[in-house]
Amino acid sequence: MLYALGVVFLAVGLLLSIALHEIGHMVPAKRFGVKVTQYMVGFGPTILSRKRGDTEYGLKAIPLGGYIRMIGMVPPRPDGGRSRWPRRLATAVEEFRSASRSEVVDPADEPRQFYRLTPGKKMIVMFGGPFMNFVIYLVLTLLLLTVVGVRHDDPTTTVDSVAQCVVPATSADANSSICSSTAKPAPANGVLKSGDVIEAIDGRKISSWDQAVSVIEGSAGRQLTITVLRNGIDQDVSLTPVENVKYANDQGTKTKVAGYIGVGTKIHSYYARESLTAVPREVADQFGRGLSALGQYPAKIANLWQTVFEGKQRDPQGAVGVVGIGRIGGDIAQSNQFDLRDKIFWLVSLLASLNLILFLFNLLPLLPLDGGHIAGAIVESLKRGRARLRIRSAARAGAASHAPPAEGDAEAPPTRSGEPIYVDTAQMLPVMYAVAAVLILVQALVLYADIVHPISLGG
Repeated sequence: MLYALGVVFLAVGLLLSIALHEIGHMVPAKRFGVKVTQYMVGFGPTILSRKRGDTEYGLKAIPLGGYIRMIGMVPPRPDGGRSRWPRRLATAVEEFRSASRSEVVDPADEPRQFYRLTPGKKMIVMFGGPFMNFVIYLVLTLLLLTVVGVRHDDPTTTVDSVAQCVVPATSADANSSICSSTAKPAPANGVLKSGDVIEAIDGRKISSWDQAVSVIEGSAGRQLTITVLRNGIDQDVSLTPVENVKYANDQGTKTKVAGYIGVGTKIHSYYARESLTAVPREVADQFGRGLSALGQYPAKIANLWQTVFEGKQRDPQGAVGVVGIGRIGGDIAQSNQFDLRDKIFWLVSLLASLNLILFLFNLLPLLPLDGGHIAGAIVESLKRGRARLRIRSAARAGAASHAPPAEGDAEAPPTRSGEPIYVDTAQMLPVMYAVAAVLILVQALVLYADIVHPISLGG
């Protein structure tokens, strides 16, 4: 039951995020006068729909995305324009153009086409979707930090476990409870016990585990006198730290050689609410981590390929799809390691992170992503600006700036010709197909891995 609740929470949250993403496109489009014929959440067969005004609103069977349909996304073919693609691709481009423009049948709709918007308005419409994902991320993050709080896991000075032997952190036996015949006994083994509270080392009062670590790591080969509280009585015990390879950071990417005694301490876990002033710093940190994750995505797909086709172990921090996300949500919800507050924090945090990744991913300057359309609008704006500069330069030189442009002149500025300059997005059809094909293949690979080699909670 709890597993299902976790899956449903993330599924509904993701579906609402998609719905709001499309609203982010639709609202400014309608505000700028563009005719929006469809607003759909999902793909495939339509489950239910209702038409209000010009727009059909509906829900489709496969909740893996959504879309709005605006008329005139693709401009008409320029008079005398020639395709740069080979004949077959050029034919496909024109067939795509014809199919896309089939909705523009009413002369009254001619000025309501998307391609007729100014570049600035096009950018606002296309940025509206990712912006909604960013707003969702910000709202969820704000609630997590200021209402739920941030989880802290602070080590205490109370001994929880004592290692039997010395094993380098990088060794394959680091997580094993069995010592090899060649392993040295850990200095704390038989000296310290679970429940001991470290109060002082060589007479120096210890108030935090970090203090104790600092002394121990710098005392390899030197005997230490440790004062512990055991069964309500202070006792002094002696041991000598030995050199060992330890991790130098929390990520386990750096190592160091330092003093080691072989104890694990009890962790004090709690939630602390952050102030509003701390939110921007946390958002900036998460934004940086999101960009880093996006940059590492190709490498993660390579790891996934090795998992699926070469039988290698799947990276627990690797790429994951909708099915995998649902499974992780279910694992979190039913886990006995988390209390209710933990579960709320991790589920909401996961949904917030998904919206941040959707925001960053959709802004990649590749069609058919929103960022590709934004890039096209930027190119269009630059072309218009260059055309204006050319006419102003010609006017200063005494040229006839009001002479009509030559037929088919694609560089004519919007204020001097009957038609504005626009980028012919239909000519990018082969690129769109190539990008879409790669995305479909990647999603199929991720889906297969999520089903056959799933990532479980805790790796």
